[in-house]
Amino acid sequence: MIDFSYLSDFDGIKPSLILHDNIIKKLENSFCYLKEKTGISIDPYGKTRIYPDHQKILISYLAKSKDSDIINFINFLVKASNENEIIIAEGD
Repeated sequence: MIDFSYLSDFDGIKPSLILHDNIIKKLENSFCYLKEKTGISIDPYGKTRIYPDHQKILISYLAKSKDSDIINFINFLVKASNENEIIIAEGD
């Protein structure tokens, strides 16, 4: 499981998204692509900051997907990048 939340969310009211292992599996290629392009690794066991430019890379990579779980993740990324928010990806 990976919990995605806004870095600026100190009171728990901003958007967040929890991805379970079955969805993470669908996103593995996009996470590998992000690491190849930026060196940023989204680790299901660690904590990572995903900056708006990195969010846009993921959005672009996933844009053609028709999977509802991936579309939900894309929508979260689009909202965060439009608000210029840094996302914290925290695995367990």
